[in-house]
Amino acid sequence: MKKNEKIQLQLESINSLNDDPNTCRVTMRTFDTNDVLSINTGVFEGRAIFFGAKGIQQNRPMTHDLFAAILKAMGTKLWRVVIYRVEKGVYYSYLYLQKEYGVMRVDARTSDALALAVRMGAPIFTYKELLLNALIGKDCFIKVEEDLDEFKDIEVISPGIDSLKKQLEEAIAKEDYEKAAMLRDQLKELGGDKA
Repeated sequence: MKKNEKIQLQLESINSLNDDPNTCRVTMRTFDTNDVLSINTGVFEGRAIFFGAKGIQQNRPMTHDLFAAILKAMGTKLWRVVIYRVEKGVYYSYLYLQKEYGVMRVDARTSDALALAVRMGAPIFTYKELLLNALIGKDCFIKVEEDLDEFKDIEVISPGIDSLKKQLEEAIAKEDYEKAAMLRDQLKELGGDKA
């Protein structure tokens, strides 16, 4: 097994549990091996994922619809969701958001990440090691920082004004004025150009 090998998941079903009406089970299946990853969520979170997957629109936008609309309006693409950790039955995920200046990784609850992924058409991934551990009920944490080969042509950035200021300084030092202009505009959007 290749270290930190990612596998893509597809949403298979969302069901409420007979013994606990406040809990839903979200079941995803791998494309290649047909292995199953099941995650328990609250009933409201499960409903948000279900509505997004089925394209069901409410009279007013739900929180995930609003967030997806804001990302699209800002020219930001949800590039992928990666489930990277399971601990005591709780799953942890990252959203990878792509803008013209790079990719931003943001921590998210897995239920929120899935609800956004189905609304924005983003692929969902996990790691083979995590899946195998989850199948036997064992905790697993993948250090994703060690697995950034796929980003060699895309800079991975951290959100925040301080990080953007540092990247702007580096872009100016490298005389990459096109990138510097994009970072300056991003800082203006965040109000970080006032410091």
